[in-house]
Amino acid sequence: MKWILMAAWLVLIAPAHAAGNLTASQWSDWLNRVAQAAEQLNYTGTFVYQHGSNVDVSRVAHRADGSDEMGKIEVLSGSPHEYVSINDQVFCYVPDGERVKVEQRKHYKFFPALLPVPATSIAAHYTLKSLGRSNVAGRECLAVALEPKDDYRYGYQLCADVATGLLLKAVPLDANNQPSGQFVFTQVEIGAAPERSYFKSAYAGKKLVNAIQPASDSLRPDWSVRQLPAGFSKVMEANRLLPGKKTPVRQLVYSDGLATVSLFIEPYAKVENPMRGLSSQGLVNVYARQLGKYQITVLGEVPPNTVMQMADSLKEGK
Repeated sequence: MKWILMAAWLVLIAPAHAAGNLTASQWSDWLNRVAQAAEQLNYTGTFVYQHGSNVDVSRVAHRADGSDEMGKIEVLSGSPHEYVSINDQVFCYVPDGERVKVEQRKHYKFFPALLPVPATSIAAHYTLKSLGRSNVAGRECLAVALEPKDDYRYGYQLCADVATGLLLKAVPLDANNQPSGQFVFTQVEIGAAPERSYFKSAYAGKKLVNAIQPASDSLRPDWSVRQLPAGFSKVMEANRLLPGKKTPVRQLVYSDGLATVSLFIEPYAKVENPMRGLSSQGLVNVYARQLGKYQITVLGEVPPNTVMQMADSLKEGK
């Protein structure tokens, strides 16, 4: 059965690719296959995240055994930390002196599981164009460009394994459609399931401090963005303890399935040297303003008008 499905996939790709592109329906099938591969396959490997002059190296493992989906990413360079996921729960462990800060999140995405499942909504806001085939980590992959249909998001280049659909390389693009960094496997093995015991955190025996805090009346949990760019929806809302902050900060996270924007809300009186206006570093744009008695900071790898519109249309109440 497996080889029959593989043969069908190759037949699907070959004629359209030879003609220069796939149909909209075929692209939709391809996106869904890539998205599902990261959730359904067993794999281990090493990938690098290159951004600017920085290169971060991480080790990844994933197991899908029919009863549980388990993932683990160990960041090997810079400040060591790791992510452990069990089904839709993700735990982020960050060493902090004698303690380890731990955050429990839902539906958090990391490479190679960058696409939402199903991924059909992506095609509504990005145009997909073939970039041909290439070789990544010794495997043949099909490369495509995702070109945004509006000015609220940047483009991407994705390259997925032809044999399995696993995403092997992801390249975010800047406003001029030039590469601004990349996630890329340097080594990957697909098929063998890591032992379940591997997904226990190396920090599990340390003193753990919960970095997600209960809701606070002073941060008013009922915030909403009144003018969301098309395709974006809220995927997370929580109070967080951030580095350098003495009190929790309210965080709202919005995503279109690929691009992600975070909004931080905190009492203005407790902010030292509050930021104002727009600033940029690489693809990351940050916009800050005062809203009544609150400091609002919005950031994400999205164009400036996206963070500004979301910050300026943020209101208290539903």
